[in-house]
This record gives sequence, C-alpha cells and structure tokens, in this order.
Amino acid sequence: MPSLSLAGGIDASYAVAGGKTTVIITSGSQLNHRGVYVGTGQMLFHWVQEGKTEVWRCDTTMLDPVPVQVQERAGADGRQGLEVEMTAMYPAGLILQGRMVGTLMAPAVHVDVPFGADVWVFLIRSPWFPLKLQIDRADLAVEHGTDRVGASLGVQPDGGVATQVTMTGTGFKNSSLSVRRTLGIHTSEELVCAVGVGAGAAAWKPILRAFDLVLVTRGNVSESQFASVARGLGAEVSSGIFGTGGVQGDYILCDGPALSYAWVLKGHRGLLENEEDRAGAKFTW
Repeated sequence: MPSLSLAGGIDASYAVAGGKTTVIITSGSQLNHRGVYVGTGQMLFHWVQEGKTEVWRCDTTMLDPVPVQVQERAGADGRQGLEVEMTAMYPAGLILQGRMVGTLMAPAVHVDVPFGADVWVFLIRSPWFPLKLQIDRADLAVEHGTDRVGASLGVQPDGGVATQVTMTGTGFKNSSLSVRRTLGIHTSEELVCAVGVGAGAAAWKPILRAFDLVLVTRGNVSESQFASVARGLGAEVSSGIFGTGGVQGDYILCDGPALSYAWVLKGHRGLLENEEDRAGAKFTW
C-alpha cells in the first residue's frame, strides 16, 4: 500500500492476516516512547487567531485511546521496528471545505514520545466491504395548514436512494430534499431534489472511491502538506496568491460508517420561514 511520511526518517506499513491488522513502524533513530495507543485518530483543520492574523492549524487527537503492548525489533540496518496490533478497523472519513477546513477520522496509532514529537500513523482506507444504507424512516412530511410536502426514500441494492417529493396546496413556495453528512464538528449538505410545484423525483448515489494510504506524521501538519495529501486523494484544491487557495466545493472522501447522515425535507414558505422533517441514516456492513 502507498505510504506517505511527513515525519522525517520514520515510515509505516500494515499487514492483514487472520482477521488482525498489524501496523509496522520503522525509525532510523530510537523512539524512546512511554506509551503506544490505538483508536480513532482525528485531524481537525481550522483557522485560529494569533495576534492580529489568522493562521491555519491541524490539531491531532485520539478520540478513544486504548493502550497496547508493542513488539520491538531491531533491523539489520539498525532501524528500530515497532509492531502494533489494531483491534478495530473501518474506512476513513474526510470532509474538507472552503479555506481548507474540515475533519479527517481514521484508525490510527499514537506513539507517545516524552521530550520529543509524538508519532502518528493514520490508516486511510476505502471500504473493503459492500456498503449497506439504513434510513430510520422511509417517508418524510411537513405541513402548514392544509398544505403539505411529502417525500419518499427507497434504498436501492447498490446503496443508492430513489427519492420522490410532492407538493400540494399553495402555502409553500418550493421544497427541497437534501442529505446532510456530519463528521466531527463539520457538516456538508447535498441537495438531492428540489420541487417548485407538483412532484419531482431524483436518484442519489453514495460517493465511492478506491484508496489505501498510510500517513505518518509528527502531529504537526502544514496547510501545504495536507493540501498535497488531499489532492492525492482526489480533492480539487486550488492555489492562492500566498499559498493554498481552497477547496472547490465540499470534498467528501468517501461515504461510509465514519460519517453520520440525515435526510432533510424542507418546505419553504418565505425568508427564514421553513418547515422541516428529517430522518437519520447510517452505513453498515
């Protein structure tokens, strides 16, 4: 699998055997670690105020750290090797928006190095199993007096959704059906169907990509570094006058169990006058 190291002299790979995933970390210098943890790693990309200027920052954390034992080996070339067993694996999720803000979540290994920079390994993998979409309710509806907007959601065998939206009466100017994706604190909304009068139908397909990347960092990732990673994963990231520009539209790495979903039906009566109904959804395997 491709490996990208931003950690200078430290690399990683993984192997799957007997239903277990083992991450192998190699380092040219001794990693005098005091602990190794596995779990869900999160990279939060945001802008923060420093004095009179805004700066882009990546904050790396482990959401559910589990301490693990590691096997240490010394290679013939003198490189240190750490073997770490992962207990839970799932496809990675990424939402990236606007000025390079967003959230990445993926299975990760955190090597805690006292008096030095910690080492992080993210396993950014696409789904390796058929996706199954579950929606809480197949029918949504909003009403205003005797006027009504309704929507039906039919999950297809390929994970897509066949939708139909109908409007009756004149109390609503128009209506919309969208799917809302959430990862961490970031949310992206995709319009699926809009109806001005009568009825309309549309088909929605999940975003599917094939990728398998082992990302190694020291925790601190620059905007330009992650822009290169995002481009490699398929995002359209523009170049600005003073560096990275931004993302062309909301970039969703892949639909899957890392994200949470809501199908949202809105009846629009005027400025800030909307009636709304929603149903939760999730991908499982």
